[in-house]
Amino acid sequence: GEPYLAIVKDFYESYVIYQFLSFLIAVLGRGDRNAVVMKLVRHAGHLKPPYKCLNCLFHPPPQESDEALANAVLLECQVLAMQFVFFRPATAILRFILEAGGSSGGGDNGDDNQWAYFYSPQFFVIMVQNVSVFLAFGGLLKFYHAVRDDLSWCQPFAKFLTIKGVVFMTFWQGLVINVIFHANENNADNESDDDATMSDSTSSTFTSASSIQNILICMEMLFFSVAHWCVFPAEEWEDGYKARVMSSPGFGFQDFASDVNLIIDSGKRSMQASREEKLRKSDDCATQATAPSYLSTSVINGVEDELDVNESFV
Repeated sequence: GEPYLAIVKDFYESYVIYQFLSFLIAVLGRGDRNAVVMKLVRHAGHLKPPYKCLNCLFHPPPQESDEALANAVLLECQVLAMQFVFFRPATAILRFILEAGGSSGGGDNGDDNQWAYFYSPQFFVIMVQNVSVFLAFGGLLKFYHAVRDDLSWCQPFAKFLTIKGVVFMTFWQGLVINVIFHANENNADNESDDDATMSDSTSSTFTSASSIQNILICMEMLFFSVAHWCVFPAEEWEDGYKARVMSSPGFGFQDFASDVNLIIDSGKRSMQASREEKLRKSDDCATQATAPSYLSTSVINGVEDELDVNESFV
């Protein structure tokens, strides 16, 4: 059942990507696409012209005015995201057909070497998927850079990362795992003349790569679910909502240095207070030691004065 569920997953993920772009457009223009175009007009000086191969879709031409350029850039972002909706499911179905037909990448038509996978039909389909992913990613990134200031209240970059991380990063992760497994396939198995052995080896490699990808995704979805809960709060849509200023993530070096400085300052104050206490006690001791000497001297002087008086009377 896994291959069938993989097709459903690809359908859903590709549709989510376009719906995320639609979500940003709806939030920015309050449901009015023309309002989004007028907001983009304010940034016309920073808008990169759309691909020339898409000029047939733009009316009026983007060179005609700032408004035409803004409309063309917005349409370009929508086209780049929409092509992913069609290409991803189509390539997923094609991969399913190839795998069902026994073309798992390498080992066919005498190409019994570890690099056969990289010129197999399945690898070609994956490269088509990769191009489609890059185009969709580029369209979403271009729209984000154009309107990030207007959407700063709802943390667009965090939303961008969480959505793209689930769809795009997991795709590239699976691609890398697949390439590594096929590149390191056992040469002894690849050089075997037994077709059954070759088929079993290729199937085992594909199954191992898919298993590792599935395990990693199950682990990563826990973190992505927490991230979605943080960056898509329901209170954003309540009246009077104010964006929360959240500190950027890091390793806490600044807080650690601040705590070290606090401890050092506390130690310095303690040592200074201790020195002042010692000086005060020393002064008190000196005062106490000096007072009796004065008294004894005065007493001796008084006795001598009395003796002098007595002698004078005698």
